[in-house]
Amino acid sequence: MRRVKLDLCYDGANYAGWQIQPQQPKVKTIQGELQRAIERVVCEKVEALGSGRTDAGVHALRQVAAFNTNSDLPPETLVKAINAFLPPDIRIWRAVDVSLKFHPIRDVLRKRYRYLVSDSRPSFPFFRNYAWNVFKPLDLDSMRAASERLVRTADFRAFQTLGSPRRTTVRTIYDVVVRRAPIQETLVFPAITDAGVRNDTGPEISSPSMIVFEVEADGFLYNMVRAIVGTLKLFGEKRRGYEDPARMTEIIDSCDRSLAGPTAPAWGLYMIDVVYP
Repeated sequence: MRRVKLDLCYDGANYAGWQIQPQQPKVKTIQGELQRAIERVVCEKVEALGSGRTDAGVHALRQVAAFNTNSDLPPETLVKAINAFLPPDIRIWRAVDVSLKFHPIRDVLRKRYRYLVSDSRPSFPFFRNYAWNVFKPLDLDSMRAASERLVRTADFRAFQTLGSPRRTTVRTIYDVVVRRAPIQETLVFPAITDAGVRNDTGPEISSPSMIVFEVEADGFLYNMVRAIVGTLKLFGEKRRGYEDPARMTEIIDSCDRSLAGPTAPAWGLYMIDVVYP
C-alpha cells in the first residue's frame, strides 16, 4: 500500500463543491469526478481526501488531495492516466509518493485564497463568471486600511455563515493582500516552493485591471473569505458607517455576523495554496 499526494486545479463553475454528497448521488462534485477517474486507472476503490471542502462554484488553482493504492504505476504515469479520464475542467498537474502518515487535512499549516473583483467600466466580459462585477469603483486605500485589522488571532465568528457549527471559531490570519493587478495576471499560478506561495504584489495600474484580495490563515470558517471580501467592499464604497478602518476591529470583536458585509458570490473565489510542514 502507498499514499499518493496530488496537486490539482479546477474550474468549479459546474460542480456542487468538492465533497461527494451521498444524499444526492447524481450531483456532480470535484471529489466524485476525481475518485472515479483514479479508480479507472488503478482498478480498485479509493477515497480521495482533499485539503479543504471548496463550496459550489468555487475554483482552485491549487488544491491538494491524497489517496491510497496498491498500484505500482509511477507518479508521472498516474498524472497522465488520471487526467485522461477527468473532465476538461479538472486537471492534476503533479503527483508524488508521500508517507502513509500524511493527511491532507490534519497536516495543513496554512491555506491561502484569492478573490477577484472587477470594478472597471465597462466590465471585462471574459471574467463575468470568474470575478465579482461591482458597479462603482472601489477605494483601494480604504480597503487596505481595513484589511490590516484582520491580521491577528481572533474569534472570526462575525465572518461565518450562520448554521455551520465548528468546534472553535478562533482562527489566525497571517496575511491579507488588497491590490490591483493587470487582468492577464489575475489567474496565474502562484509560485510554489516548499515554503509555500510567493506572490508578486504587481504594479499599480489604471486599466484594464482587477482588484485582487488574498487571505492566508491557519484555517477558514464556512464562507469566511467571501464574508471578508463582502465587508471590505463596504469600506471600498465608503458606505456610511464604514469610513473608519477601526470599524473592522469592532466587527471582529462583536462576533456578530449581522454587522459584517454580505457574502460575496462564490464564482470569484479561488483556493491558491496549501502549506504543509
